[in-house]
Amino acid sequence: MWSRTDDLLAKLRPGTDGVIIRKGLKQATFLPQVWEQLPDPKEFLMHLCMKAGLDANAWQTEELEVSTYQVQAFEEHDED
Repeated sequence: MWSRTDDLLAKLRPGTDGVIIRKGLKQATFLPQVWEQLPDPKEFLMHLCMKAGLDANAWQTEELEVSTYQVQAFEEHDED
């Protein structure tokens, strides 16, 4: 049986997607770079829920609005 949590995990692209979660007035986002510290999608979502002030397992147990986005990162190099 395919669940919405399986669907969410299948759609996430670690290292590529930034993620925003919302439930009512509570919301949080992690930039794609956060995947470097939290490479496991389940752990990533748990920490994101806690950042939003939700229960760590809210991504599995509650109806949340989940959005993804991508960023372009730039680095400046000093010219010698």
